[in-house]
Amino acid sequence: MRMKPALTLAVLATTLPFAQSLPDALRNMEAGNNTLKASQARVETANENHQASYGNFLPVVKLEATAMHMDRDIVMDLDPIRAALIQMQTYNMMQFQSANIQKDIATQVGALPANQQAAATPVVTQKVKDAYQTGIEEKLQGQLPHFFDTVKTQNDWGVALTAYQPLFHGGRILAAKQIAKARVNAAESDQERQKADLRRDFTRLYLQGALLRQSIQLRTRALETIHRHRDRAQKLLDQGMADKATLLRAEMALAEATTSLADDSAKLQSVALTLGQLSGSGSPVVPTDTLSAPPRLTQELEAMESRLAANNPLLRSLSSQQEVAHKAISVKTADFLPEVGLIGKYEFNHEAARSELQPIWLVGIRGTFTLFKGGNDWHTRQAAVSTEREVVAMRAEATAGLTAQFQRQKLSLRQARTRWENLGAQTVLARENHRVTAARFEQGQATGLEVVDAWLAQQKSELERLSAASDGWTSLEEILWAGGNTTEFVNLWTGAKP
Repeated sequence: MRMKPALTLAVLATTLPFAQSLPDALRNMEAGNNTLKASQARVETANENHQASYGNFLPVVKLEATAMHMDRDIVMDLDPIRAALIQMQTYNMMQFQSANIQKDIATQVGALPANQQAAATPVVTQKVKDAYQTGIEEKLQGQLPHFFDTVKTQNDWGVALTAYQPLFHGGRILAAKQIAKARVNAAESDQERQKADLRRDFTRLYLQGALLRQSIQLRTRALETIHRHRDRAQKLLDQGMADKATLLRAEMALAEATTSLADDSAKLQSVALTLGQLSGSGSPVVPTDTLSAPPRLTQELEAMESRLAANNPLLRSLSSQQEVAHKAISVKTADFLPEVGLIGKYEFNHEAARSELQPIWLVGIRGTFTLFKGGNDWHTRQAAVSTEREVVAMRAEATAGLTAQFQRQKLSLRQARTRWENLGAQTVLARENHRVTAARFEQGQATGLEVVDAWLAQQKSELERLSAASDGWTSLEEILWAGGNTTEFVNLWTGAKP
């Protein structure tokens, strides 16, 4: 009865309805993983920003409309100037007609009696001058318009069309376009890096699950063997043909095998849940593939080391970020250069433009040059230079780390292949030892515990060989990840011989 829970757990772990092969599991993972969906959205965002950067080369055209209601009309009253002009012109004309004035005065005074002429002269003089002045002012009033105009009515409106075409902005526009393109490359490289990382992590877990599934199969067979010999030890003890230590030894072996089987079953379920989470679903993914012989290190794999910088998505992403940082310096350098562009404007409300002494339309060229900005433009440029140096250092460190990792994984793959080959002979020997011991047991020349020990030795050898195969395939995945070619793993996996 002690083995039933473990066997039930083992059966559940190996017969779940969510078993998948590695190619199918990877395909489902790439289709359903939410991290990859987010990275795809970032790529689309970067592409849209890159397309938007082309608009900086084109003119900016705006249609500006206003409608206002004010407390009163805005008027321009220059009539005091008009009055001064009339007064000045009247005086000038009277000076010009002074002879006529004097003649009229003499005529009117001469018509009076002699005794009245002296007393009437001032009065007649003033009347003549007033008459001339009044006549001149009335004439000028009719000829000279009032200096009074309504600039804006109480309800005022305006519609203007303005345009600006940049000609030279210190290289800022071109650098912004190049930065947008570099960010597209960085986003795409980040997406490839995330895909490669997920493939690597998913494959590592899948290999671990395949190892556990095969381990469960071995431990299940071992548990059945140990259970049979434990029952035989119990019978021998009941018949007085064996001591209690023999039974206790069988009980201990049974308990250890049951615990190991339960542990592996729980680990397999945990791995299946993690694989399902990476696939973007709540359903566990149980590996169905079996571990085959670890691959050999081929010349093609060796050649990947020379192409790490070009193929590894992490290094490509850092290269794109370095380009972004370098172009950002150009943007900051543009702060020290002038900005030149064409301008144009057309006012649809002609009367308002004339009343405000503004042109109805204009075209021209405008240039601005910042002489002093508090020194922050210099420091921001230096910060951009420091950022570029930081990215360069990060890329150099990543290159050195990937090269070292590539070398370590090559050694690990060679060692795993050597272990797997050497353990092959050991496994053959353990199987033969178990066969011989079982035959001797049937002939009464060996005890059941010897058969159990022989089986455990065979199981240990087979488990170690499975572990070596798993280590070899894991090292291969790390090599392909460093070389930027994780998609090749599935081809090597499906083409490998068991």
